[in-house]
Amino acid sequence: MKLNHINLYSHDTEADRAMFEQYFGLHTLVVRGSKMAIMQDNDGLILIVNHFENKLDGFDYPKQFDILHIGFIQTSREDVDALYKRLSTDGWEVQAPRNAHGAWSFYFRAKGGYFIEVTTLTPVRTEEAYQENSQ
Repeated sequence: MKLNHINLYSHDTEADRAMFEQYFGLHTLVVRGSKMAIMQDNDGLILIVNHFENKLDGFDYPKQFDILHIGFIQTSREDVDALYKRLSTDGWEVQAPRNAHGAWSFYFRAKGGYFIEVTTLTPVRTEEAYQENSQ
């Protein structure tokens, strides 16, 4: 099974679309005014950012937006640092990279209101690995 798409609510679809193209290499497939942008990465994953406020009726969006995030894995600590520098230089408010859960990473808030994590691969220790029949 392969994850094929992610749909995120965004306060600013155009700003987020531009950010995903500029910093993460996604390519825009469709733009529907200021309400939706559909993008794709080089592996075929579809990322949709939408601003459909009417779809939020009756939906209790969590108040702690810092737990809602998407992550982009970089191959090295130097790659994380380079992307941090690009974002910082371009005026984004980003946390300084740090060791977190065994990886080198930082977070920043997209214009759409959710967070983005940029990180090296998080190692999974043998004792943490999921085992279906662990009982």
